[in-house]
Amino acid sequence: MKMSVPAELMDVSANLGLFEDFARAADDFFAMQQAHQAAFLAGNSKEHFSWRQSREQAFRGLARMLDRVVACGEDNKESVIRVQEIMVKLLAEEDMLQKLVLARQLEIQGQLPAMRKGKEALQGYNINKGLVPRPRYLSNRM
Repeated sequence: MKMSVPAELMDVSANLGLFEDFARAADDFFAMQQAHQAAFLAGNSKEHFSWRQSREQAFRGLARMLDRVVACGEDNKESVIRVQEIMVKLLAEEDMLQKLVLARQLEIQGQLPAMRKGKEALQGYNINKGLVPRPRYLSNRM
């Protein structure tokens, strides 16, 4: 019986360490979301796809940790409630980022007709448009 007490203490300390690791990873993910949101609001959206990949990868790691926390969370209900609050906050921030991305996409779609019209206008100035055969390039392949 003396061996079960230290094992229980080790389980409790391991669970607390797991909750702390989850909280730290969630804070890092939240900081990443805030940085990406600030960049979007500043108009820097060129690296959107790489940001999305890094957030998805970090979220997958967070989800793996969440699975372990939930599996060990039966003993500590307060920590599980705290984890739920953290996840609600993270998902709300992710929704906000999605709204910013959607707004940017709609803005770009609104600019597409003007860009197409400009492209057609530039093609109108092409001197070779349908009047002269286009140059042919010779190849050294036989």
